[in-house]
Amino acid sequence: MKKTLLFAILCASFHIQAQDFWTPKATTFTQISRGVDDISIVDDNIIWAKAYDGASDTPGNVRQYTKSIDGGNTWTSGNINLGTGQTNLNVSSITGISATTAWATAHPSPSGNGGVWKTINGGTTWTKQTTALFNTSDSFTNFVYFWDENNGVVQGDPANSYFEIYTTTDGGTTWTRVPSVNIPAPLSGEYGYVHNYDVVGNTVWFGTNKGRFFKSTNKGLNWTVVQSPITDFAGTASSGSYSFSDANNGLLFASTGVLYKTTDGGATWPTQTYTGMIGNRNIECVPGTTNVVSVGTTPDSSTSYTAYSTDFGLTWTQVMSGTQVTTLKFKDNELGFGGGFTTSSTAGGIYKYSGTELSVSDFVATQNLVAYPNPASNLLTISGKNITEVVVFDLTGKQVIHKKASMNDLFNLDISSLSSGMYLLNAIDEAGTQSSLKFSKL
Repeated sequence: MKKTLLFAILCASFHIQAQDFWTPKATTFTQISRGVDDISIVDDNIIWAKAYDGASDTPGNVRQYTKSIDGGNTWTSGNINLGTGQTNLNVSSITGISATTAWATAHPSPSGNGGVWKTINGGTTWTKQTTALFNTSDSFTNFVYFWDENNGVVQGDPANSYFEIYTTTDGGTTWTRVPSVNIPAPLSGEYGYVHNYDVVGNTVWFGTNKGRFFKSTNKGLNWTVVQSPITDFAGTASSGSYSFSDANNGLLFASTGVLYKTTDGGATWPTQTYTGMIGNRNIECVPGTTNVVSVGTTPDSSTSYTAYSTDFGLTWTQVMSGTQVTTLKFKDNELGFGGGFTTSSTAGGIYKYSGTELSVSDFVATQNLVAYPNPASNLLTISGKNITEVVVFDLTGKQVIHKKASMNDLFNLDISSLSSGMYLLNAIDEAGTQSSLKFSKL
């Protein structure tokens, strides 16, 4: 394949369909300006989300959820009934594992005992799981997350001088507090934030008002801590949004406009140069890819927009100007959602990703050619039929790698010298047939 033809195909594969990035869907909340600020994607069909009061500068206590069982096309809303006398509690997070089973956390607002509530009948009733105590004057429940029907973690602010974190292996019937020796001591006045966390595999991170990252690699049983490049994750003088693509690679966008990147699971955060505008409200890595989405407003706060990157934050394209999105959650390149606000009980409240901008597999000449892992950091394994030659081009059409093979069906390619971003791989077999696909370099 000639370079000019190859570059034309590459450019065509990145054609932007910007205005269909988001499609509004109705959450069915009856209240106007009812917002969504936490989304849990169970699978391609089932999604749970929690509501908040977006109509007031002093938001009221909202205890509502919305759920979809058809991939986010239609939604049904309901109440998270926390029980008699719990009017001072506000729901802080939600996580689901099926259409019937989900957990929600609630925190004092301004008083009361928070904790974890579970539904097993699709949200009709909710039962408090009393072994996650959260019963001291300092107790404040920030988030709950479940990996499956049994294994979960719930995180709260320091109580009795250490972070109040519980784990369960039986769906929350029994919650066991993580001992203080397993958690680094909090700094003076340190606390976390509601639904301010990320999970990849068995690894979970949460940020604090001191700008520190707490991290567990075993579902919350043991924790480490590092100082991030910012001093507070949600303060007035300092704030930032972060997200991880996998256990090692993540991005942190600070309110100062600086983008930081980690390749070691959050231990270090060197600055990342970039072009374009990044949304200052929320940033979300599409798991296992170099695709990233952000939402925010222009510096003068006059216009909301969405921006996306396909090269892990190096370049950003702004789309959907004027569309206000509150939060983000993506399962993969095909399924993702953004929080919105209701305009009526039959309109608005959540956005479903409906674009093609995030596709990294839309140009595959033959199913016989496979490259993995995708994205990759150092070594790309190429599987095909009698491969004799491999050529890699960057997005400008420049050839960056050219390797000969000996009619191999499995070929390992060292890509460690490449910069992060998207590339086109061209494999040639013994008959001279050429097959191509895109891959991402972390």
